[in-house]
Amino acid sequence: MLCPSCGHENIDGTDRCDNCLSPFRDLDVPRADAAEGLARSVMADNLGRLDQEETISVTPETPAIDVVLLMKNSNSGCALVLNEGKLAGIFTEHDVLRKMTGAAARSPATAVKDLMSPNPEALHEQDSVAAALNKMSTGRYRHIPVKKNDGSYTITSIKSVLKYIAKEDW
Repeated sequence: MLCPSCGHENIDGTDRCDNCLSPFRDLDVPRADAAEGLARSVMADNLGRLDQEETISVTPETPAIDVVLLMKNSNSGCALVLNEGKLAGIFTEHDVLRKMTGAAARSPATAVKDLMSPNPEALHEQDSVAAALNKMSTGRYRHIPVKKNDGSYTITSIKSVLKYIAKEDW
């Protein structure tokens, strides 16, 4: 293996260059400065570069049927459940399909807190698009809450990531 720092020939599998002692441990870690085009942009651009969907925010006590109607009317796939400004849960189309089928869940009095997914994973506005793709892939999510620098929340969806990828000329 050739050392990228000094060009010295080393035995494969060594942790450091025998000549200049540069570490080899991070050579296989993707870096934005070493990539080009889409790969560089996904690693370097933060979530603020994505088109944000309209964010629906409700309280835990909001009737679930009202949240479903809000989601339908705004053509949104989810709603954030905020308790005193803090993220308590997320209510998605998936929750509607899976959890609103029981008779008790269809009751007009059922609160969204009884059907939401509590304590969702969230990203920060300065996180990379690659971080969002990773979370979506590993967690099988289509929507991820994003905490903005001002403390408010927005949503990043797979649709906004795909629009970001499609609008550039890579």
